[in-house]
Amino acid sequence: MTSLALLALAAPAPIALADDEYGLRGGAGAGGVTISREEAVRIARAEGMTRVKEIERDDGKWELEGCTRNGREIEIDIHGRTGAVLDLEIDEDDDC
Repeated sequence: MTSLALLALAAPAPIALADDEYGLRGGAGAGGVTISREEAVRIARAEGMTRVKEIERDDGKWELEGCTRNGREIEIDIHGRTGAVLDLEIDEDDDC
């Protein structure tokens, strides 16, 4: 066997980075999140959230809970890298 072939056999296999469910690799920021908390809040406000009650970074996305202008509870999931709205739910009850 040539030395080049031996080197190829001795080299470690490349490490595969698995994507999470939103296609984010774990290396960029915490959990693949690259947009800031402030940017996530700005996006949520553009979608109708007037008061932020809770914000959490989880699994490559920002999860925000809050209230709309008319007192409805709103939950928004925002892609941690692109800022795209992944999920938006507004409760019909005005319990906020």
